Amino acid sequence: MNNSQVEIRKTGRQIVTQSNEAAIALRPAPTLDLAHAFWGAFEITLLAAMDFLGIATSFMLALLIRIRTLPALSPLYSSMVPDRLINNFWWLTGIVLGILAFEGLYTARYPFWRELQRLVKGITLAFLVVFTVIFMAKLSSEVSRTVLTLTYLFCLLILPFCRYTGKTILSRLGLWRRKVVILGAGKTGELVAKIFSSDSYLGYEVVGFLEDDPGKKHKTFAIKKDTILKVLGNFSDAQEVMQRLGVRHLVVAAPGMPSQELVKLVNRLQREAASVLVIPDLLGVPVSSAEIDYFFEEQMLGFRVRNNLSDPVNMVLKRTFDLVVGSIALLVSAPIMAIIALAIKLDSPGPVIFAHKRIGRWGKEFKCYKFRTMYLNNEEILQRYLASNPAAKEEWEKYAKLKGYDPRVTRVGRFLRKLSLDELPQIFNVLKGEMSLVGPRPYLPRERFRMDNFAETILLARPGITGLWQISGRNEIDFEGRLNLESWYVRNWSLWLDIVILIRTVGVVLARRGAY
Repeated sequence: MNNSQVEIRKTGRQIVTQSNEAAIALRPAPTLDLAHAFWGAFEITLLAAMDFLGIATSFMLALLIRIRTLPALSPLYSSMVPDRLINNFWWLTGIVLGILAFEGLYTARYPFWRELQRLVKGITLAFLVVFTVIFMAKLSSEVSRTVLTLTYLFCLLILPFCRYTGKTILSRLGLWRRKVVILGAGKTGELVAKIFSSDSYLGYEVVGFLEDDPGKKHKTFAIKKDTILKVLGNFSDAQEVMQRLGVRHLVVAAPGMPSQELVKLVNRLQREAASVLVIPDLLGVPVSSAEIDYFFEEQMLGFRVRNNLSDPVNMVLKRTFDLVVGSIALLVSAPIMAIIALAIKLDSPGPVIFAHKRIGRWGKEFKCYKFRTMYLNNEEILQRYLASNPAAKEEWEKYAKLKGYDPRVTRVGRFLRKLSLDELPQIFNVLKGEMSLVGPRPYLPRERFRMDNFAETILLARPGITGLWQISGRNEIDFEGRLNLESWYVRNWSLWLDIVILIRTVGVVLARRGAY
């Protein structure tokens, strides 16, 4: 789910009603509360135990490297460490687990990449606190800063693996699941059900829908091949359905409901459920920088969004990231590029590098570098091919690509495109400031008119070597779908989003999904 969702939880305050019978009827069964609390505590304990195991493993690996490896590499390191180092491990672990709990990593449920972001933040904050404690308490002689630094780096790698393993174990035991009923059997409700069902890391199990619209009473939803969901009743049946199916969590996905009715519904459901997730009618609004605000006296809820790309600090941060990572990528890929250049030269006549005009930031044109993958008379070959192949012409008009056979591409070019190696020279565009590592696709000047109003948003950012469209289907997404994805990226930009896209791009390239 995204940050535009608002979650309302029970406060634990006593419910005031006109009669004791009404108050009792609104509360879930005590046995259900006790069972829920017990298994919830068990889940938290197991996740904390997995995190502890990850921290202990990181600490032992760091200690092993400090004692065995570093002394062999440099005379600056001895094989001795402070005697009380291991004794200090316990309060260090307590700080890390405490910060992770403060970040909500034992109670809230996030998709993997959002949880990873909070996990990295929590681990970093915890070790900053650890070093602060060491400095303030003058414990430098009792610890090894090298061991602590290595422990921090190992935690960034090992804790996500331990947490993923822990949730997988809980899921297989049938514990990492929360039954959910969705109020609203329209398109929004169906989309929520598919999101919950497709992401097992969240641990939500949709058991059905509630709907007041008579035309949707007998509607069924094929969420998965083996999962068919039905409408279980009206909105007013929420309490009965919750008690009958053991459900404590509800999602209100009725964006067309009048605001006054929605407020009454949520207030009533809050008394009966452990949590209510409200999906507002704000599709398309930027969410990565969104903040929920509220005003006590007016009882008003506010939704604040920011333009991240208008912040000079963010732009400097993105540019610095491009320069650092781009420079490293150039050093690593230089030998590979040399071999590719030789192969292209031997395969077909023509230059090794193909520089083509593309639209950059603010609509400014630049020369985008790629390894040449086509014959020199490729435009002539394309027009002849499209004129004699109506199906290929239709495909070209829809995707601006030929997903199957492309007569313009050379033998070496087909290999380079399959692995996306033809885009390696774009690293030079990144270092020159014409492109970014992550961003929208660099569009051709002739495609400018097809971008329509999307251009105003997309051209706010530098085009990227990779982007959201590449990890979401690449050439399997039509032109309009690509514009939607890339405008969403620009509106929701963050450095963490760039990092996630880069990591996921590696998997997409290795799997060769959507490459033609």
